[in-house]
Amino acid sequence: MWKKQHLLAMALCAGALSALGMGCELIASVDRSRIPGDENVPSDGCSDGTMNNEETDVDCGGSICPKCDTAKACTAATDCASGFCADDVCCDAACDAECDACTAALKASGDDGACGPSKAETECGEATCSEGVETSRGTCDGESVECAPGEEKACEEFACNEAASACLTECMEDAHCAKCHECADGACVLAAAGTEGLGCDEGQACDAAGECKPANGQECDAESECASGLCVDGVCCDTACDTACMACNVKDLEGTCSNVLLGSEDGADCSGINVCDGKGACKLAGGEDCTTNEQCASDKCLPSVFTCGEIPTP
Repeated sequence: MWKKQHLLAMALCAGALSALGMGCELIASVDRSRIPGDENVPSDGCSDGTMNNEETDVDCGGSICPKCDTAKACTAATDCASGFCADDVCCDAACDAECDACTAALKASGDDGACGPSKAETECGEATCSEGVETSRGTCDGESVECAPGEEKACEEFACNEAASACLTECMEDAHCAKCHECADGACVLAAAGTEGLGCDEGQACDAAGECKPANGQECDAESECASGLCVDGVCCDTACDTACMACNVKDLEGTCSNVLLGSEDGADCSGINVCDGKGACKLAGGEDCTTNEQCASDKCLPSVFTCGEIPTP
């Protein structure tokens, strides 16, 4: 009763009576802590119906007030009596799968505070781009907590921008292009067959379709095995190399069509009385009849006997 009288007096003092000039000093000086009935009013602000003291919801959460019940707002698990904070509300479970949620707005069904499957078509997972394939974020089906894989798209002539999880759309250097492509004026173009590097391993080169295959000089049995598309003399070769006294397996020159060594035979194309002159031509061997120097592999037709001179042994 005394408390009610005090409050009434305060109201009167602030209102009509103050207009008459009546003094209020006595009432203003009253110590509220001595008012009967006020002894048990808490001083921490955790039951005053307002958010203060760093609370995460009204009268709960934070470092001072009690922990919050499920469905109340939170910023960390320590704010919640359940020990779980998900989607900014106290939850009945960890709710940390790719396709689950703890608020009605994010779930297929159910109330705040109860973990359940996310709505159908909710995006999940992360977009990625690796080894020339861009993969978009996945989606939830509204029934399970699993994230369905996203759609894949090949970068084609460009490489991945892994930082942006997407295919590049223009280039400034060869590294911005897909395997076996070169950068030219911002566009990635297919490299010529036989080009080495550009994403191929050592001993490999690009073929006409942009795939890495054995480079020139590597052993082969068929043309389809080689990046150049040419298998000559048992090695991948830079040209067809199909004229007399030319070969692709000359020592130290494997893979490059080169002159057969002076004095060597070239199978059916240059053999018997003929040998190679070391310059890509088939001519008479030493001791064979001749009339001019040009006929002889040694470039010497001996005038006394009209036979080709012998070829010096290296």
